Amino acid sequence: MTHRALLIALFLLALLSLNSLWALAGGQYHLNLMFWPWKVGLSLTAAGAVAALATGTGKRVWIAGALLVATMVVAGLVTYQAHLNEPTDEDEENREQLTRG
Repeated sequence: MTHRALLIALFLLALLSLNSLWALAGGQYHLNLMFWPWKVGLSLTAAGAVAALATGTGKRVWIAGALLVATMVVAGLVTYQAHLNEPTDEDEENREQLTRG
């Protein structure tokens, strides 16, 4: 395999792994509520940073590592925002009325 093919394989493996980690850490329900360009953009950026970490040397490694950490922080904030704005259950109002009577 050539060097480019290995980098593509690493990028795709990182994309799959990071999406699985995000679903486990943030909850699949919150990812389903999230606006899709956020998911695509953050996933591609994080996978690109992982591939850059594998190929970089010196200062480029630090930049790629900082980009990966910053991307993960933004992903956490976007997931938290989706958690705060999730729809409420309509059954909660009915439960209160049923228990009073």
